Amino acid sequence: MLVVLLAVLMQPVACHSIASDWIQGSDLADALPAFSGLLADTKISPAPFPGQVRIFHPAELRRLAIANRLNAEITGDICFSWKLNALSPDVLEAAMKSTLAGREPQVEILEQSLAPVPEGTVVFPYSGLGSNSPSGALWRGYVAYAGSRRFPIWARVRITIAEKRVIAASAVHFGDALKSEQLREQVYTGAPPREECVSDMSKIAGMTARRDIAAGTPICAWMLEPPREVVRGDTVSVIAQSGAAVIEAQGVAEQDGRRGDIITLRNPRSGKTFRGRVEKKDVVAVVPGGFFGLVAEGKS
Repeated sequence: MLVVLLAVLMQPVACHSIASDWIQGSDLADALPAFSGLLADTKISPAPFPGQVRIFHPAELRRLAIANRLNAEITGDICFSWKLNALSPDVLEAAMKSTLAGREPQVEILEQSLAPVPEGTVVFPYSGLGSNSPSGALWRGYVAYAGSRRFPIWARVRITIAEKRVIAASAVHFGDALKSEQLREQVYTGAPPREECVSDMSKIAGMTARRDIAAGTPICAWMLEPPREVVRGDTVSVIAQSGAAVIEAQGVAEQDGRRGDIITLRNPRSGKTFRGRVEKKDVVAVVPGGFFGLVAEGKS
């Protein structure tokens, strides 16, 4: 009841509703037919913030009419404001469950923001969910309205989820490529963690650990990185092109590298080093300036 009362009290009386970032010619025409000669998309004035009112007094309206060569009889004010509505707990819950889709969420709303909001889409991004506590977790969201505008909202909630997650079955060391025997799946039930964890083993097979991961630790995406296409010490195929001439040879990687990385390689015959760009698994293309090191031979 209090929420509804606030919405009624904050809704300006006798004001015309707006629905975009600007009060436009069509808005003025709807409020006063004498302005129907304006192009509908003519920008008249920036829209006010929700809960505020933009009032056009007669003197300003007459100036607008004269500037646009309109014959308008103007005797009173015209005001514009956003239509505001109370936030329904059901709408909040639906938005939260949408963010947690696939994780079997149970949502209990303990408190919520009471300020009426403009019409739009209620969004609760996962990044806005705070740490869990005995009094619940604070979840900050917003109402997306008028294109890119956002009206902030919040709710204090108690949430539980039930989801599959991947954990380290044994210790994983920095730089290790993950193997299936190092991983296992378990079902987690409880409050949502601050960071989303990996739920599908197949999506991280072959990924490389960016840090040591202790046995029993849930695997999160930030702990991993794509595997290296080239590993230091590997013998790789090297392609060099100079005009119409193409040379294919072998080189020894002096550095690890992923696709697109520029790494140093060594000519195994001459010992000369040169630079190349990793193209794919064990294939490197010589970069401009690196050709000499590939073809030059060392002197005995």
